Amino acid sequence: MLLNSCTKNQNIVPYVYVDQYINISLPSYSSLNSIGGWVYITGGSQGIIVYRQSYDQFSAYDRHCTYNAENPCGKASVDSTNSFVECSCDSSQYQLYDGLVIQGPATYSLKNYQTNFDVMTNQLHIFN
Repeated sequence: MLLNSCTKNQNIVPYVYVDQYINISLPSYSSLNSIGGWVYITGGSQGIIVYRQSYDQFSAYDRHCTYNAENPCGKASVDSTNSFVECSCDSSQYQLYDGLVIQGPATYSLKNYQTNFDVMTNQLHIFN
């Protein structure tokens, strides 16, 4: 039996090497100093959204829309209410917390990157 909704699939978005460190103490990352904060950073296929889930847990995922991923119509962006991530051209919506699909036509989550946070130095490592 095949599952076709709200699934995680890392293969539909092109692989781009990611190995970045950001210091969340810097002013450009100040929104990451509180739980629920997020920022856009460069990297990945279409850019990366970084979201602070808890004191020491972050999620990072590519802004590459997963519906028609071979020919994306644009970058996924956080909506004006900071509630979810949306692809404006196809109206697919993803959870801001983890990039899972809320509403289609997309059936695959946003591509996740691994994160490791050093609380002593305030350095967040984003990598694949």
